[in-house]
Amino acid sequence: MTNHNGSRQALVLTVGTGNIDDIERTLLVPMIKSVDNGEWDRVILLPSRMTEQFAQTLQQRVSNPAVGIDALPALGHENDADACFGHFDSVLAQLIADGFKPGDIVVDFTRGTKAMSAALVLAAVGRNIPVLRYVHGERRDERGMVVPGTERIGQIPTTLATARRRLQQAKHFMRQGDFAGAIELLPNVGVPEKLKEEAEALAAAAQIYAAWDRLNYKNAVEMLEQQGPAAARAGEFALTPPMRQWLSRLAKQPDRSDHAAMAACLRALACDLLANGERRLRDRHFEDTLIRAYRVLELTGQIRLFDRGYDSAALPEDDEKIKGFRAQLEKKKEHGFGVNKRGRKKGTLTAPRELAARFLKRLGDPLAAQLLKFDSGQGRFRTSLRNRSILTHGFTATAPPEERPLRQVLDDLERLLIEDDAKADDRLKVARSLSFFVE
Repeated sequence: MTNHNGSRQALVLTVGTGNIDDIERTLLVPMIKSVDNGEWDRVILLPSRMTEQFAQTLQQRVSNPAVGIDALPALGHENDADACFGHFDSVLAQLIADGFKPGDIVVDFTRGTKAMSAALVLAAVGRNIPVLRYVHGERRDERGMVVPGTERIGQIPTTLATARRRLQQAKHFMRQGDFAGAIELLPNVGVPEKLKEEAEALAAAAQIYAAWDRLNYKNAVEMLEQQGPAAARAGEFALTPPMRQWLSRLAKQPDRSDHAAMAACLRALACDLLANGERRLRDRHFEDTLIRAYRVLELTGQIRLFDRGYDSAALPEDDEKIKGFRAQLEKKKEHGFGVNKRGRKKGTLTAPRELAARFLKRLGDPLAAQLLKFDSGQGRFRTSLRNRSILTHGFTATAPPEERPLRQVLDDLERLLIEDDAKADDRLKVARSLSFFVE
């Protein structure tokens, strides 16, 4: 049998004892009423070993040939909630594997022990089954028992419990830095009104953080402007004023001709990129960590050049210091500078990372020696291997297969950034606030 939209329907029921002195009226009749209330392609009775005989009687009495029995594996399991859950969950999993959609499965937890009822409810919620069924009575006798013949079928939606579980999973993803995963768990529709504001706030914050984490600061600020009020209600994940200021700062890149402003901008960027690399290392994305580490090292040299009025991507050929350095290189038969041949930078020179550091040394920069020797320390993993990475010019991964060497590189880069500017320590605190993981 199928319902009006063509999907198959299944009913799953626990089987208890009822009143042992009146099994017919207190157990069999109410359960037959539940089975007969609907058109089912499959009905599964879940008795204990003690009540399996009642399930067999019920199977013989109902008119539906699709009724089956799947009893708990052993005596005593009816009072073991974990054992009940494991069995019931496997039954529901098999139904779903057989093509029954969670929305087309109804579970009736009326009969059975308290452990059986609780386990079936939890298993149903865990499998996203939206409707629970129970049989209740309109009248009770002097013992508090339902008067036979007054039974009515009631239903309980599980949407609130399911949505709450989904929210908790989304928060777990947020703490792990999986902002995209959190977004996927927070759909715009189907959230109960009671949880809608909480879900919307979390989704708004996740979208902003996802843009920040992928280094798209302008997009993060745009979403902050659109969804800031909602994100402010995200509890532990609400953006703090320093985070908002940080994103705004990163999104506003000055004109490259303003060398002092560029140096300040890149100091913030280097800190954010280092924190981003730490998150990639946390997630064991070693190749991505290496790429970021190399870029932070390169940025440090570019920052120092901007401080001295030079843009490593547009060095003036007629500058006396540049001419003197080129002459020195030519004398050694070295030709490291590139030449811009088009656009507004046409006729200017470019300097890659190492050449920029050598020029800084010629200028007397106190950090130049560290920039030049960064990759040559005893036992240090060389960031320059990034040039042969599969993510740049190579065909294989070049990052180490373990965390420790890259952790050392990131720690040394942190010290380098702080030596460049002591305020880097404060900047790193804000940049690292995107990591919500607490041990």
